[in-house]
Amino acid sequence: MNNAKEFEHYSLNLKVKVIPIVAGKFISILHEDTAKKLGILPLDRAELVHWEKNKSIVTVVDTTTSIIKRDEIGIFEDVRKKLKVNEGKKLRVSGVGTPESLEFVKKKMRGGTLSEQEIKKIVEDFGENKLSEIEASAFMTSVFINGYTLNETVAMARALTENGITIKLDVEPVVDKHSIGGINGRATMLIVPIVAAGGLFIPKTSSRSITSAAGTADAMEVLANVELSAEQIKSITEKHGGVIAWGGSLDLAPVDDKIIKIERPLSMDPRGQVIASVLAKKASVGSKFVVVDIPIGPGLKVVDREEGKELAGLFIKVGRKLGMKVEAVLTDGSQPSGSAFGSALEARHVLRILEGKEFDSLAQKSCELAGVLFELVGRKKQGKGCDYAKKLLDSGQALKKFREIIKAQGKRIDKAKDVPMAPHKIEVRAKKSGEISFIDVKKMINIAKIAGAPSEKLSGVLLNVEVGQKVEAGDLLFEIFAENKRKLELAEKYALSVKAVQLEKIILERFI
Repeated sequence: MNNAKEFEHYSLNLKVKVIPIVAGKFISILHEDTAKKLGILPLDRAELVHWEKNKSIVTVVDTTTSIIKRDEIGIFEDVRKKLKVNEGKKLRVSGVGTPESLEFVKKKMRGGTLSEQEIKKIVEDFGENKLSEIEASAFMTSVFINGYTLNETVAMARALTENGITIKLDVEPVVDKHSIGGINGRATMLIVPIVAAGGLFIPKTSSRSITSAAGTADAMEVLANVELSAEQIKSITEKHGGVIAWGGSLDLAPVDDKIIKIERPLSMDPRGQVIASVLAKKASVGSKFVVVDIPIGPGLKVVDREEGKELAGLFIKVGRKLGMKVEAVLTDGSQPSGSAFGSALEARHVLRILEGKEFDSLAQKSCELAGVLFELVGRKKQGKGCDYAKKLLDSGQALKKFREIIKAQGKRIDKAKDVPMAPHKIEVRAKKSGEISFIDVKKMINIAKIAGAPSEKLSGVLLNVEVGQKVEAGDLLFEIFAENKRKLELAEKYALSVKAVQLEKIILERFI
């Protein structure tokens, strides 16, 4: 219902007309004459109250002279679902005045520093849809330009956590891992079973792809259901030690998801917001020990060690203020993490590592990060965690644990040989002899995406070489997989036009 500080408006009881469209935001449509009666202009906000269910929501309003009658209000599927209201039912509709938080948005736009209460109010109004997209975008742009202080970052993390549901596990120690992303490889899908096999508890909520050929949730979905409830996450983690779920199916820090949607079109990634976002999600599932993976490399979010060290320090400071023990590690992101790009190919690659069929850079990285968690909680002495993680991997205990988790999440596949391959593929071979000097991760991801990843789970790229390897003309460099022949042709054309795999001549000069 309306905040006391908001203006009171004339209200009307209007019949619901459901518009069967999912807009991804809360929108309502009024007849122009009805909107005038209510004192509402296009893009203003209106509060819709469903008295029978004791539910209310604030929507952005559009107006029309057709489709919607004067005694009706059109609502999109998102609004219908939120209010649990059906066609023909009546809603009390009134205009909503300017939210108090808009003044705090303007304060940040002027370069001011916000208090914890001011940030909390902005997040609340984000969540209740009281800030329009334009106002929300203005706030995030001001954060991008002016940044956050340490205290603002902490306040944002707390506000994001408090605005959503939280999961409290009745076990400990609860740990978590996060990568700021930008490369391939599904380290999470190895780390979760390794640390769970070692007696730690890791309720991992992961994202779908944003910029890569596959997100962790995309790859895990090939093997099991990832759309789990909070109760399922709690139950599976407590019983089996770990879970890998899609965070988007929950209301963990839901305002953060709205903020990400605003940031994405302009590729805004304010450092303070990234830290607040990551640690809010960890706080939501009760994690007390967190390892943050910061890949360093050209074309990534963090390009050099100095920037990486600064970001690592901020993660640690904010984590400490939130009651977490955080360790941030800089990892080499200049080369691929494993050989696979794409949901099914990456899931298959993870299973092959767990089954002991291969051990590569992805396996090594996963053992090192799992080792950090064992050391962070005091389970192993400094420098001994990675060896312990490798022992759990080599012994088959991690594979056994992963199959337990897959079964608990609703098994689809738990053996590498059962992961389906795309019906179409082409091979890209070396045109000359030489030594592999560089593999461009960004270009490999682009090839996989043109082939159909991540929306088409079987599409992607499988590397057959690594940096430092000597090849002869005609040797296989990589394979492109696709579910669609036309996309495969486009991916091949792109792959042949760019130097995704670069070779140096082995013989630099000849002397007689």
